[in-house]
Amino acid sequence: MQFLVGGLISLLFLVLTPAVNAQSATPSPLPKKAITLVVPFAAGGGTDILARLVARKLETALQQTVIVDNRPGANGVIASQFVERATPDGSTVMFGSNSTHVIAPLLSPEKRALEATRNNFAMISILAVTPLVLAVSEKSQYGNLDQFINAKQPGGLTFGTFGAGSSAHLMGALLAAKQGMKLLHVPYKGSTAAITDLLGGTIDSVFLTAAAISTYVDAKQVRALAVTGTERVGSLPDVPTFKERGISGFENGGWFAMFAPAKTPDNVVAFLNTELHKIIAEPDIQARFPDLGLQKRDATLKEDEALWDESISHMQDVIKQTKIDLN
Repeated sequence: MQFLVGGLISLLFLVLTPAVNAQSATPSPLPKKAITLVVPFAAGGGTDILARLVARKLETALQQTVIVDNRPGANGVIASQFVERATPDGSTVMFGSNSTHVIAPLLSPEKRALEATRNNFAMISILAVTPLVLAVSEKSQYGNLDQFINAKQPGGLTFGTFGAGSSAHLMGALLAAKQGMKLLHVPYKGSTAAITDLLGGTIDSVFLTAAAISTYVDAKQVRALAVTGTERVGSLPDVPTFKERGISGFENGGWFAMFAPAKTPDNVVAFLNTELHKIIAEPDIQARFPDLGLQKRDATLKEDEALWDESISHMQDVIKQTKIDLN
């Protein structure tokens, strides 16, 4: 999920330093061969960097080679189809998100895409959640969310995101539908391009990840108006959630997760779940989470699966309310 850009680049130095997590003390049920971690986006992007960080740590913990295999295209469908057909023994896993495993199948022209995605994958663990932020330029006349919502702009306002059909696109459309606003979506190939146009006055606002926004807020170039999720973001402590401002429907934020093919043995899934929890809890990773707009998720596998289903239900409602159709 190209949701994380900008700030996540700073994670590169972690990837290049020696991994420090100890080898797992639990006997591994995985086959004794290289593990392939499939990433549904191009190398060098935010999702890829996070995936490679986890892969490096996992390699040390398991004492097995972990190969990152980038298979971009079709909103994650190419990568998903490859993993679906892989041998379900834990040797092939996928670094996915609510973008690849919720939104993309919901917006797919294939009627059975969602059912196939839900049935063909086993959740291993949700690694982190990432709120989205509605923001304007510091030069904007809109000083807070209420002023933005009540704007009397001929033709309405524009909002930029990192792509059509993205979670940010859906959240902007939901805000417009709930508040009776006219918001024109302007999709970009990445967050940086959207922020450049925001600062240049080409667009009125952006809906981006906290990771992409925080640095610009600190530099007094961008004003964050509200964040999705149920709690404030560590890197933006003064920015209220939409719920705090009395607007419901924005509690379900974005997330990153690892998936395996369906029918992967339960003991393999449980083993990988335990190892990933250890990795995400390591101090060098957690030290970066607040600055990057990421939030650690302490949850059981059943709770992660429940969040997956809740996200599907939530996005189904959003698509129904906003009437978004990309086909």
